[in-house]
Amino acid sequence: MYKKRSFCFWKKLKNQKGFTLTEVIVIISILGVMAAISIPSYISWLPRHRLQTSVRQIYDDMNIAKIRAIKDNTVAGIDFDTVAETYTVYFDMDGTLGYASGVDTIIKLNVTLENSVDITADNTCEFNNRGLFTAGPGQIRLTNPTGLIMRVDVNAAGGISVLTSKDGGVTWS
Repeated sequence: MYKKRSFCFWKKLKNQKGFTLTEVIVIISILGVMAAISIPSYISWLPRHRLQTSVRQIYDDMNIAKIRAIKDNTVAGIDFDTVAETYTVYFDMDGTLGYASGVDTIIKLNVTLENSVDITADNTCEFNNRGLFTAGPGQIRLTNPTGLIMRVDVNAAGGISVLTSKDGGVTWS
């Protein structure tokens, strides 16, 4: 008697490993289409993200200066350098506007901004021991290569806000 053989084609394919050339080509072409769609979007998004990150960093450091001024019962400020594109957060020990090296106590020294983000005005902002804005112009403007401008404003009561302009600084929102 002989054994009846069943038709099992999957047993034949069961031990084959890897991908066929057709499968690899299909996957690579799908990845190529996805990259062609997403890369231009990423490139246009990156400068705006860098600007927003720098503005958020300045906003946070201004809040740190205000809180430390209240906590330590002194005057704290933030001094911006347009040449080096950095800023310094400090305790004002000599009573003059701006950071004085060797005299004022440093909270954060020479903080850098993201790539391609520029400070457009050389400003200094200071807060007194009650957290009120005491000195400086109260506005810090930052720009990026795409022409987007963001501004950090400080009002007399020490409130800090962020505004954006897409038309070169004419209108702010």
